[in-house]
Amino acid sequence: MLKVNPIPKKLLPNSVDYYKYLADTGEGSGFDTKVVLENVKIEEATQYSYTSNGREVVGKAMLFYDVVNSSGLTDKPIVESKVVFEDRTYYIVSVDVLRTEDTPHHYEMLLKWKLLTILNLAFNGLTAR
Repeated sequence: MLKVNPIPKKLLPNSVDYYKYLADTGEGSGFDTKVVLENVKIEEATQYSYTSNGREVVGKAMLFYDVVNSSGLTDKPIVESKVVFEDRTYYIVSVDVLRTEDTPHHYEMLLKWKLLTILNLAFNGLTAR
């Protein structure tokens, strides 16, 4: 069996506020109380997807959470949950679980600003007509 070491804490210098997505109440999204995720890594960089309609922003940051050295999560992160980092509010667009054998090693969460999500949905709705 291949042994993969956890991501070292020195490479996980950030902490973020995490608000687990609960449901859309019809009056907006509902979120659980704040949980601080510690020893995580935020890489802020715009990621694009290219289609026949042009370029679309798919993410503004990537959040790395190591299952050994990071703390705060009790289970897999939920898409649409809110993450606050240095006064910037992001929403989780996707979660990749990277595994060693059958055990999760770390989570990689693609984050996006809410405004970008709304604009992309509006744009895609207009171009679909």
